Amino acid sequence: MRLAILSRNRQLHSIKRLLAEAKALRIDTGVFDPLDCQIVVGKGVNEVFVRDRLAPELDVIIPRIGASITDYGLAIVNQFEARGVVLVNTALGIANSRDKLRCLQILADKGYDIPTTVLMRGSRSIRNALRLVQGAPVVLKLIQGTQGVGVMLVESPASAESVIDTMWGLGQDVILQQYITESAGRDIRAFVIGDKVVASMRRQAREGEFRSNIHRGGEGTPAELKESYNKIAVSAAKTLGLSVAGVDMVESITGPKVIEVNSSPGFEGIEAATGLNVAKQIIQHAIQLYRQSRRGGTRRRSRARRRSR
Repeated sequence: MRLAILSRNRQLHSIKRLLAEAKALRIDTGVFDPLDCQIVVGKGVNEVFVRDRLAPELDVIIPRIGASITDYGLAIVNQFEARGVVLVNTALGIANSRDKLRCLQILADKGYDIPTTVLMRGSRSIRNALRLVQGAPVVLKLIQGTQGVGVMLVESPASAESVIDTMWGLGQDVILQQYITESAGRDIRAFVIGDKVVASMRRQAREGEFRSNIHRGGEGTPAELKESYNKIAVSAAKTLGLSVAGVDMVESITGPKVIEVNSSPGFEGIEAATGLNVAKQIIQHAIQLYRQSRRGGTRRRSRARRRSR
């Protein structure tokens, strides 16, 4: 079996951990920078090149696509999928989760409880939008972003108008989201792999900060979640088309609300907080997906490659 990780930086903690666990399991594993990949399509041609050489035959891929290269990265993931390579997360699943509004639209359509969220354009709509999210303070988010980047807490309507006008002036669309006062600076990260939550923690923002992301100085502590929380996390990941995901929830007086689903969740913080080996479980899940793909007889990849030659 040959496994590949799609990532721009093999020195990231998550990539090092995945490589170490793959090596321990004796899995042949490489790291490919998506920007080093070229797609070639045409009549009878369906190939991927890596640094001017035909990509090796791969059995399964773990995509770790950064937000800065989302569109190009998704094109590469799509190409490997078209060639029949097994993917831990598909391009569609990654795209659904990466766009914050699209993610919430899908979840809301399926009946999940989420904070009230508004997207609009034009300063005349701001006052009504603030009313719809129950007024200030309000959370402002860029449509795309990870690790808390592009997430702001705005304390007053005047400040909200100023920040939104600035973002629009820079060509950025933002969403306004209801601020859940009772969970201020706290949330839950549930790490989903396949059909279960394999690790979970409560995150607390550092003093003076409302974002609880570990990369922003937040502190994680292990959490034993109620079964209802586990079911919501697994179901939300599946609804978006992800088999590996970090599902973030806040605890409100009406129950858990899903605020975000991450298709490339970091696991340094949650491994440290819980003592669990999340990286190993991701590699084992990739192996399981590969084995499942072989049970149907002739592999899809073989058919795809014959079509491309």
